[in-house]
Amino acid sequence: MDMARVWPIVCQYGIGSILLALGIWCGITSGYFDLSTRRDRNLLWILVGGFLFLLALVSVFTFWLPYIPKEAGA
Repeated sequence: MDMARVWPIVCQYGIGSILLALGIWCGITSGYFDLSTRRDRNLLWILVGGFLFLLALVSVFTFWLPYIPKEAGA
């Protein structure tokens, strides 16, 4: 595995996770997100789930799919 393919993912999603956590924490502490309402809890699940889904999608295209042999597609 060439680290030139790994470092952008680590930087993008590592820094992105810190910013996401900081944004959610600021939203909760400022009162913007009210965790007693179902709508706000669902919104937080969508934000975190979307982040994890995109991380999984990028990981599949970076770490797994390039190494499938060409014969598997025939």
